[in-house]
Amino acid sequence: MSAEARLVIEALQLACEVHSGQTRKNGVEPYVNHLAEVAALCARHEPFDATTVIAALLHDTVEDTGVDEALLKERFGGEVASVVMEVTDPPGLAEDERRRRQVEHTARASWRAKLIKIADKTSNVAEVANQAPEGWSPERVLAYADWGRAVVDVCRGTDAALEAEFDRAWRRAMAAGGADEDAD
Repeated sequence: MSAEARLVIEALQLACEVHSGQTRKNGVEPYVNHLAEVAALCARHEPFDATTVIAALLHDTVEDTGVDEALLKERFGGEVASVVMEVTDPPGLAEDERRRRQVEHTARASWRAKLIKIADKTSNVAEVANQAPEGWSPERVLAYADWGRAVVDVCRGTDAALEAEFDRAWRRAMAAGGADEDAD
């Protein structure tokens, strides 16, 4: 087994351990499924980049668990840790500020961070389109989908196939939220 393959498996194992018991917004699906989906979407990018796939598996560990940058550096190297930190929101931001900052920050991010953000938004918007979390109004679904689109829009030119997959998820979310078919 290659060193890259070992690190991908180790990243998956760590993600499973630290996200154990967490669920997606729908309250049913294990959260680790989201991480695996984001990594799988990134793995389709040509040429394959193990650093991006590993960082995709770990992209929410700092925000959502007790993992810190030092642990990521020690186990997966500085490059992976740097990409994870690049896609990590600072703690303590109000929701509106976090969303605004994410769009602005992502516009200046590395191609790896942009690829992960597109994959993350594709997964999240598709989830909301397929099964909005309990208590979400149609307006909230539309606002969430549009915020996802704002993030992806600043990443355009990174991976056309993944961007097209996001666009399909966005259209489904807009329809689920009751937007006109011509919404664009």
